[in-house]
Amino acid sequence: MRFMTWFVRAAGLYNASAVIVFLTPGALDTFGVAPPYSDFWVWLPALMGLFAGIVLLLSATDLQVYGAFPFWNGIIRFSFVIATFTLGFGESAGTFVTLLAAGDLVLVAGTLVGLPIVLGRTPWQLLTNRPATPRPVPA
Repeated sequence: MRFMTWFVRAAGLYNASAVIVFLTPGALDTFGVAPPYSDFWVWLPALMGLFAGIVLLLSATDLQVYGAFPFWNGIIRFSFVIATFTLGFGESAGTFVTLLAAGDLVLVAGTLVGLPIVLGRTPWQLLTNRPATPRPVPA
């Protein structure tokens, strides 16, 4: 359980690092991403990433209670990974997006595979935020 707590914290900090890149002037250019024409398109993904990072950091305080949040975050990350590689976001948005998706792939594996094992809950129980079913005690 301790490893998974740190893993979820690392996922939250990973989000924070992306937020820093989005909001630091000139950082997007450094990573090969052309800045959008409006600052709105810089702030929107940064704030969404910040929110997800905060939720992950708070979830890490008690994964038995808040384990559904990192699990859902893994599904969202998986959607991003699929979209990035199938729609070629890296070609249009820059290498940074491809690197972000590659890092997300590691986090997807950890949350979608590791969380159910560590918490002793099925993926469905995590999706619906249900507790683990007690195992019957042999008579």
